[in-house]
Amino acid sequence: MKRPWFNILLLALLSCSENEDNGEGDMLETNAILPSTILLKEIPAGTFMMGGSTVQNDAPEVSITMTSFKISEKEITNQDYINFLNGAYSHGWITVSEKQTSDPCGTYTEQMVIGAGNAPNAGEIFLQLGETGGCTSGGEPEHIKNKSWISFNVSSNTFELIDATKADWPVNWIKWYGAYAFAKYYDVSLPTEAQWEYAAKGGKQLTYPTDDGTLDLTKANYNGEKPGIYNPNGHALNVGSYPDNPFGLYDMGGNVWEWCQDYYGESFYTNGSTDPINTNAAANNKRVRRGGSWNYHASTLLTYARASDFENRGNNHFGFRIVKN
Repeated sequence: MKRPWFNILLLALLSCSENEDNGEGDMLETNAILPSTILLKEIPAGTFMMGGSTVQNDAPEVSITMTSFKISEKEITNQDYINFLNGAYSHGWITVSEKQTSDPCGTYTEQMVIGAGNAPNAGEIFLQLGETGGCTSGGEPEHIKNKSWISFNVSSNTFELIDATKADWPVNWIKWYGAYAFAKYYDVSLPTEAQWEYAAKGGKQLTYPTDDGTLDLTKANYNGEKPGIYNPNGHALNVGSYPDNPFGLYDMGGNVWEWCQDYYGESFYTNGSTDPINTNAAANNKRVRRGGSWNYHASTLLTYARASDFENRGNNHFGFRIVKN
């Protein structure tokens, strides 16, 4: 049985005068520069057919026109997110809360990154950090290869990698709030769903977002061996481990699901629209995620396959990439 939460705020208490400068405006004044490790690819303007009809939750096919934009060629990595966390921590945008949990494997600590001050969505959990233990009710280690590989060092007040070999794995356990905060910090955006699909199709109406539009286990990291069944031995891989698509983008299919800017709407898109974005929360308040993951079957990697989730939900296969308009 899990023990109650013990909220231990690890954020060093800032003075009142410091707190007055920790707003979103202050973040813009710091001119946080997107790390040079995050390369942006220019996506030309064009018109494409968005949507499909063979997978659940697909939108009807419609013609959409896109203006040009830039998108990160790879998914945001653990190291990229650590750089953000340390910067955001120094500006009072986040706190870290701990809980101690017991299960058949013993007692361990979980950490949560929570928005603070004038950060966007302050008070919401951005990210679940690495666990020091954890197992199933049967006593088996749980998702040991897929925990968050980021931890918070209480002694140095810094975020660190648990395992240096995972620096270039895509960051996971990211909630939509955490992806959005990263984008705001660097004055960029999450991709709209239309931008994401346009980029995934590579200017060629690809069926899958691979180098040639076909899919097998040499082209993407997905659950191809046990389709439709959770694969406990699967895990993320270094970003860019598979061939890029015609726009020069890696892992648009598989590795981790990618959060988009939009709220999810089954019939939002209309024929002939330009740069659409769904800002209507509707009843379910869910955001779009795209691309499938290491744990999902081939149909979720289709360039037009859609999924959604609540903003406050993270998972061991949820990540993101960014755009600059």
